[in-house]
Amino acid sequence: MRKRTPWKTGITAAALAAILVQASVPALAADAQTSVVSAPSVNYGLTSDIRAALKGVSVESTAQGLQLAAVVRLYNGGTVQNRVPEHELRIRQADGLTYTLKPSATNKTALQPKEIGELVYMATVDSKAEFKPADLSLVNVNEYTYPKQETTLLTLPAADQVWYGAGSENGRQRESLAWGTTFRIPGLNSELVYTPVGLSKQSTAQGNADVVTLLVENPGVGKETVPSFRIDGRAAAKTYTGAFTDKQPVVVEAGAKAYVHIAIPYENGSALTELFVMTTDTFTQAGNPATQIAIDTGRLKLALPDGGQADRLPDAYTLGTPIAFDPLTKVVDAQTEVSLMELHLHENPDEGYQTVVGKFKITNKGSIPAALPAFQTQLVSGTGATYAGSRQANVAETLNPGLSYVISYSFNVPQSEKGDALTLKLLDAQTASPYVSTAASLATSVQQETIEERLDLYPFDVKLNYYTISAATTGAQTIAYTYKVLLDLDIAQAEDVVADANSSKLRFEVVDTLGRILGSTDGVFTGTNKLVSGRQTLTFANIKSEQLEFPVTVNVYEVIQTPGGEAKRLLKTLR
Repeated sequence: MRKRTPWKTGITAAALAAILVQASVPALAADAQTSVVSAPSVNYGLTSDIRAALKGVSVESTAQGLQLAAVVRLYNGGTVQNRVPEHELRIRQADGLTYTLKPSATNKTALQPKEIGELVYMATVDSKAEFKPADLSLVNVNEYTYPKQETTLLTLPAADQVWYGAGSENGRQRESLAWGTTFRIPGLNSELVYTPVGLSKQSTAQGNADVVTLLVENPGVGKETVPSFRIDGRAAAKTYTGAFTDKQPVVVEAGAKAYVHIAIPYENGSALTELFVMTTDTFTQAGNPATQIAIDTGRLKLALPDGGQADRLPDAYTLGTPIAFDPLTKVVDAQTEVSLMELHLHENPDEGYQTVVGKFKITNKGSIPAALPAFQTQLVSGTGATYAGSRQANVAETLNPGLSYVISYSFNVPQSEKGDALTLKLLDAQTASPYVSTAASLATSVQQETIEERLDLYPFDVKLNYYTISAATTGAQTIAYTYKVLLDLDIAQAEDVVADANSSKLRFEVVDTLGRILGSTDGVFTGTNKLVSGRQTLTFANIKSEQLEFPVTVNVYEVIQTPGGEAKRLLKTLR
């Protein structure tokens, strides 16, 4: 019986440590200020060419009993194919109690030169006794001698690499990594490092979920695909399983960065308190058909950020300037520039709530037609309330080079909202659908309204020079009531900004002294019968009154079509 000593010789050993199980190598990930965290590993010689490392051990209580599982990673450092020595895998706790685990039917029996192979073992014991593994042994058993001869090929320490389940109080408990700590995932053959940068509570038609955003950086020399893992959440006495929401495998080039998103659905009334980075190995039980059993192992435990949510900090913003998007976002390409031109707050008479309207100018800075970005928006008040934005309906699909297009978003907010200390978020709703991630975040406030005769209707600048309101009756037998508004306007349009039938329009509503709307008419800035500079008359013939009301006032609104209907803001009252 012989216990192998750790293999730690020269440069080759250092390289092997990186190949088998990631060692604890200090490094900095993108935009992170903390060292990379990873569990140390030791590699042992199984044969003259084959080296071994313990990937992980799992001890969990199931409905069938105590499930014991282990995964051993092997590497053939030789120049020819090498057979894996025949063996049993035994798991032992400190008092000597030992169990023999069964090998997976898919375990490799030989390794090609420079090949890595993982051997999976499992056994279910009908017992409720506590079991704390101390070590694993690979034992060769010669059944053809009497008494049978047993030779220990290798013993691997295991006490520090056992997973007892997210809710278990037995054995070694994972220490929480502080939010924002950069880490590698122990047990994965991967150079990638991860930093938690976002955690948001979101609600969709499928229910509530916490969405975790990880920044991934590849410090290696070749491109690498993000390996299979997930993040689970713990709330009270229940564990909720997370899953990647990214539609395609995420490939990270050498020296590059990317984001991955994991959604953790949970029940109403729950609040996650712990996060666990999990990997899954598969044990295949021989049979016809073969049965596959998933073996989940917790690799790291992550502390939640203060307040239970974390997101990109808002940038101080000046209206009309280009918005600084996250450089990794895919919702806006490098040739497209986005600026917030207006942000207004107005009451909606007769509706009982207010509307915030924001107008974004989208500019194609490239040399070929570009698709208009389909970002979503959220408005966060100073008290933390979040309001979803409604995008203007029927927008153009593409924009030609050198031109700009205006897209409006509206937010219905309560009467108590003052519009101070707002955070406006531009969201990527495609990469992690049906969930969203923040592509840009702006610290701003609604614009203060002026009493001047100038109306902000970007891309139009409208100056009201003069107006009069008149009323008349027509007909002898049937009397009709008509109101007319004479306007003298100066209208200027911003250069190189496209305006079409989807742009906002003006609505004029005639209101009597009791606040009742007697009639309305719309004024558009494009197409037939558009508003122009100079004098023009608006006629209100669809009067809802049995008598002539005078004096009346005319409320002037900007109206925008959204998927949820019309959103309007009061611009001016003509008396």
